[in-house]
Amino acid sequence: MKAAMLWLNGWGMSDEVWCSMQSQFPECAHTVPDLSVADQPEAFYEIARQAALSTASLPLIAVGWSLGGMLAQRLAAEGLAAGLVLIGTMARFVRPREERRLGWLDAQVRRMERALYADRTGVMRTFWQSMFTAEERQQADSSVSVCDAWPLSALAAGLSYMREEDLRPHLGSITCPTLVIHGTADGICPFSAGEELAASIPAARLEAIVGGGHALPLVHCNAVADAIKRMVEHSVESSSQQTVQ
Repeated sequence: MKAAMLWLNGWGMSDEVWCSMQSQFPECAHTVPDLSVADQPEAFYEIARQAALSTASLPLIAVGWSLGGMLAQRLAAEGLAAGLVLIGTMARFVRPREERRLGWLDAQVRRMERALYADRTGVMRTFWQSMFTAEERQQADSSVSVCDAWPLSALAAGLSYMREEDLRPHLGSITCPTLVIHGTADGICPFSAGEELAASIPAARLEAIVGGGHALPLVHCNAVADAIKRMVEHSVESSSQQTVQ
């Protein structure tokens, strides 16, 4: 077995989003922790951390998308990952008005959280549509169920987690090889936030998916998988060299 791969979902996402990608890494052990059981903001990281610790016998590649990418950053900052892949994510989701190009206003996230209780179906449908560019929507599965796989308690806790988490102070502690994959037309996590993230992590490289939206694992699966394969090779090689030393 070459490595363990920990796949951390985006907000509300079904484990199905990783199926096509996992099949391209038959030599690796795969773990997808169930983030949908979290009912408090702090529970998300504990679930991810326990999953990471369970793979201690192999070099760990943490792959996180959106909310999952924030969890992956924390794992790497604590030295729990040999390699890090961050897809369509950011270090800080909520930003002040003067930094609107880097994230969301706190008031926007709070409105979304309140709306969940009044019209969950409408909120999730709007979120699903926002994940794709106009061109990508023609290629995407129209089933919103892929992004509406969590109970209401987990959806609300996930929004609270994203409002509260700030990983910027921890980025300098991430020393493992890091790949930041970000769509240049991401309507959820702006490309500028991906650029900021890659610039703040010492060993990070930014791979831009030109014209890509937020749903990179769904629409650009092969391009993302190819980039991750290169990361796995690099990370496993680096981990082996450290073990020998």
